[in-house]
Amino acid sequence: MFTLAAAHAGIQDGQIFGTLGASGAALAATVILVMGVKGQHKIKLDQMQAAGGGLIAGVLYATAASIWSTPGSITKGLTAAIQGGVGGNVGLGAIAVCLVAIIYGKKLKPRTAALMGIAAATIFAGAGGIWGVVNTTLAAFLNQAFGVA
Repeated sequence: MFTLAAAHAGIQDGQIFGTLGASGAALAATVILVMGVKGQHKIKLDQMQAAGGGLIAGVLYATAASIWSTPGSITKGLTAAIQGGVGGNVGLGAIAVCLVAIIYGKKLKPRTAALMGIAAATIFAGAGGIWGVVNTTLAAFLNQAFGVA
């Protein structure tokens, strides 16, 4: 027997918007982020919201891979340059602390904060410690809520 509940199992499974797929979720996050940082109509993101949205988008990019992995590859290149070029041994944990301090402590345009949030996803994943916990927890939540795995 066919039931309505079976047809909409996504909500019972915890997938709020049904199964988006990793690339679909990355695309949706990007559209929302771009619209929000422009802030021209109903979707307006301030600095902290844009940074958080960027972090979510960055985690989704890493999950989706394919073309979506480009921001992560760029971030890895930049952090490698910082780690090897600033002087001394600069770990990803230090870069994560600096990134959060800049996002929180400096007045940024929402689009700049969003880009830093996207970079934070890659940096947090590689830094380990509490940063890795944040990244892993966010990825697990997004997987459960949106079915992106």
